[in-house]
Amino acid sequence: MQHIYKRCIMENQNLTPEKSFEIINQVINEAKTRFEENGFIYAFWGLLGTVAALGQFILLKNGYYNINYYPYFVMPLGAIYTGYYYYKKERSRQNQISRMVSFSWAAVVLNIFIIGFLLVGILKQNTIPIILILVGIGTIVSAGAIKNKLTLYSGVVINLAGLACFGLKWIYQPLLLGIVFAVAILIPGIILMVQHKRRQNV
Repeated sequence: MQHIYKRCIMENQNLTPEKSFEIINQVINEAKTRFEENGFIYAFWGLLGTVAALGQFILLKNGYYNINYYPYFVMPLGAIYTGYYYYKKERSRQNQISRMVSFSWAAVVLNIFIIGFLLVGILKQNTIPIILILVGIGTIVSAGAIKNKLTLYSGVVINLAGLACFGLKWIYQPLLLGIVFAVAILIPGIILMVQHKRRQNV
């Protein structure tokens, strides 16, 4: 966003209300384009979360209670890959809105790791509902920042699923988690990737 204002100043242009709205829309469109490119990461985490949650459910249903959480050890590996992905990715188009989305997700993921790996003994059957609510909030914040209806609907679904999960038997909570990750994160991530590809081909 700063480079847009600098360009306006260099051109000695007065920021009229119309020009201001034009600049704001340009910033939002840049963030939206970046977010669509990151649809891959949403699809990646959707797949990772689906596999891990359903893996836990299968272990629980078969009586492997002592190791039921093992599938979630793929999550730190996913975080490392995501960090590498963003490190290698061109960041020249990043603006304040995309930074806000990135930082909000960093906070959400950090809290999820703390809750899932350090506080699970305290939270017990409330762990998965809280994680779903956090993911829902992160998704809604992203949707509000870039004005994306698909992401907003996904965030609302995730948030409602988290609230509903409090009333579910703990053994079925991973099943709901896996379904939500598939329906509200994996599929929307794939759709965002397709939208970006179509935008590039226009």
